[in-house]
Amino acid sequence: MIIIRKKYRPIFLALIVFLIYKCYPSNSTYNNDYDNSEQKLSLTKEKLKKQPPHNADNNDLRPLSNGKSGVFTNNKNPMFYQNSVKKCINYMEYSSVKHYLETDDISDPLTLPFQRPPKNCRTFHSDIIEIVIDELKKRFKDPRLSRIFENAFPNTLDTTILFHVTAEENSKLSKKNHNNPRTAYRNMLPESFIVTGDIHAEWLRDSSWQLSVYQPLIKYDSKLLELIRGAINTQSQLLASNPYCNAFHPLPYMKVSKVPGHIDRVRPSPNWAHVFECKYEIDSLAAFLTLTREYYENAPRVDDMEKKFITKDWLRALSQLMLVLNREKTPTFQKDTGNVNNFNYIFQRDTNIGSETRPLAGTGNPAKYDINLIKSAFRPSDDATIFSFFIPGNAHMAVELKKMAAILEKLKDYIHVNDLDNFINVDKTLEAMMVYALNIETGILEHAVFQDPKHGQVLAYEIDGYGSKLMMDDANIPSLLSLPDLGFLNVSDPLYQNTRKMILSRDGNPYYLKGPYFEGIGGPHIGIHNAWPMSLTMAIRTSNDDAEILKYLDLLLSNTAGLGLIHESIQVHKPNGQQYTRPWFAWANSEFAKTILHLAEHKPDLIFKEEYWGKPFVLKDLDQYRIVD
Repeated sequence: MIIIRKKYRPIFLALIVFLIYKCYPSNSTYNNDYDNSEQKLSLTKEKLKKQPPHNADNNDLRPLSNGKSGVFTNNKNPMFYQNSVKKCINYMEYSSVKHYLETDDISDPLTLPFQRPPKNCRTFHSDIIEIVIDELKKRFKDPRLSRIFENAFPNTLDTTILFHVTAEENSKLSKKNHNNPRTAYRNMLPESFIVTGDIHAEWLRDSSWQLSVYQPLIKYDSKLLELIRGAINTQSQLLASNPYCNAFHPLPYMKVSKVPGHIDRVRPSPNWAHVFECKYEIDSLAAFLTLTREYYENAPRVDDMEKKFITKDWLRALSQLMLVLNREKTPTFQKDTGNVNNFNYIFQRDTNIGSETRPLAGTGNPAKYDINLIKSAFRPSDDATIFSFFIPGNAHMAVELKKMAAILEKLKDYIHVNDLDNFINVDKTLEAMMVYALNIETGILEHAVFQDPKHGQVLAYEIDGYGSKLMMDDANIPSLLSLPDLGFLNVSDPLYQNTRKMILSRDGNPYYLKGPYFEGIGGPHIGIHNAWPMSLTMAIRTSNDDAEILKYLDLLLSNTAGLGLIHESIQVHKPNGQQYTRPWFAWANSEFAKTILHLAEHKPDLIFKEEYWGKPFVLKDLDQYRIVD
């Protein structure tokens, strides 16, 4: 028997209470707090991929965090949104259970659930977003479209803003986030950390595309503008420190929990305290430029607001980006001697999934000289490239380099006046950006165009420069399907149209999957049974054919497993999208919303009630709703 002296008993009791508090999880966790759930701490991307897909048929009754059972597929006993407002449930769980408003007619089979988290549980609020939702809801003729848009459009803001401080909030913090004199300037800037959804980390690519749908609205809402400006600042920090990496933990000063990532054999070695995963993907670098460019194009021309993305960190990040491009244009062998060049990036992972690591001791398959393209070790799906010259990623980079060079040319005086030109040689950088952009364009047209016996001149997905080519497309953006959306080719270009026909057919694209209930482009990341709704959103945005648009739109509306959200992928042989992956995947919801906004502007008659026919809804024409703080 252990005898505790009387004077030590309060300390001992306090220790017991502390241990009980730490060992027994609370039920009050919300979407971005996984501290109390060992299961969610292990939700890395690879583990999520290995989990069996959700199947609504097998989950009629789903336990909620309060210990009670909530109905998952049975409309007779729904969960009501109003009953959830007192408690913030982890959104991965919340999004997998149907919630209805008390005003919803749940006897109507077209009534989909309301899946926005309770207002007190949302991670960000924007008045202009709510205005756009209300304006469009009254115009939509299909109630399914109305509800999915209502759920999907704000999904990133509602659920994935893990950390955000405005410039004013940052400067007023009693304990500064950045107490190192060399980085103290960051305390005067906004910062935003955007997670991908069910994985507690930020992908440069995902977060840039998640926010893209809101960029046209930042001139109407200063809070939304500050959020995106903060996202640029945070990405700048991350990229400047670890330019080869694709996904990141929340930074220590953010004081939020993080989940275990992947610590692989990578050269150059990253800072694993900050890095969730370090897969070099050319499109992640291009996405950083996309995020910045869209901010510049949409920010109000008041008080130099459109120029304020340029900071010390942003210029350092741009410098590191250009350094990576310079390194990764290096071929495997020297042209004159045949000697092997030094490998600037090596990646190896212990895994039984072939697409999660690289061949030849992590160096990748050989890439030829004189091709004018930039190598990429991984694709936007996070799968390893087979041939290092990834064509959609190179196209994306070429577009953004050219556009960003034009922007920086206009801002040279601003950079100089603010004493920022000591961080980068602006003229040399602009020249290098244009050279890379033009070389990449030439390289794609000279080396990535092939004659297909059925479709004519088409683009390959990947090449090595030796004549080897990979003919396929993947749903993730950038893709061959997305080239007009990226701005690389005009949608009417015969080369694009031929390529589009090829990749949207089963005989031309091994990852175009078609079943009795769903179809679309998938990819090796999930497998050969699942197509990604994201591919259909892009097919709609690159189509002028009303019948094709309506076909793909109906597939999207009919395959949410009755949950009213857009999922990562759907089993094409299961009805209603009932078997899917990732209940909480914000990027796909943003892409859906962007597609509907595209139709509202360009083809309103397809989706609006008759009284709104011929009346496009244009985001640039909302000046009457401008929000002044």
